[in-house]
Amino acid sequence: MSRILIVGLGLLVTSTAWGEWERAAEVATGVFYNQDSSLVVMSATARSRPFLGQNSYYQLNAGSWGGPYAASFVGFAKGLQWGRSNMYVRLSSGGSLISATSERLSTSFQFYEQLMVHRRIGSRGGVALSYRHWSNANLKKPNLGMDFVGLQIDIDW
Repeated sequence: MSRILIVGLGLLVTSTAWGEWERAAEVATGVFYNQDSSLVVMSATARSRPFLGQNSYYQLNAGSWGGPYAASFVGFAKGLQWGRSNMYVRLSSGGSLISATSERLSTSFQFYEQLMVHRRIGSRGGVALSYRHWSNANLKKPNLGMDFVGLQIDIDW
């Protein structure tokens, strides 16, 4: 799993072949039952064709959370976006592979959701407040999940 994380992070940071992908870094703190955890995420987001009549995008994520349930992850999500070009809300859902199971997440495959409020700053970047949740949709017990609230900074290049 560490090789997947290293490759994923390398692609997020160095790829110029992807065209106009928005790269972002996020730091977050655990909420609800995992308040003693912290999260670091690198992501790349690309616009896609409208879906269900809304602006949409694809997102690749790689990162890790620390604390008593520490794990690394890579993931892929599809999302919808509402708002204007300078301020918008995003809602995404997808899948992640995690490096370690625990009493909170009992399977290596986890579903992933994110709700984000984003504000553009200038023409090539922005900041966002983000809520992220991982769980396995009760495919296997226990399924307490991991939840984080974070601050994201992004740059387009």
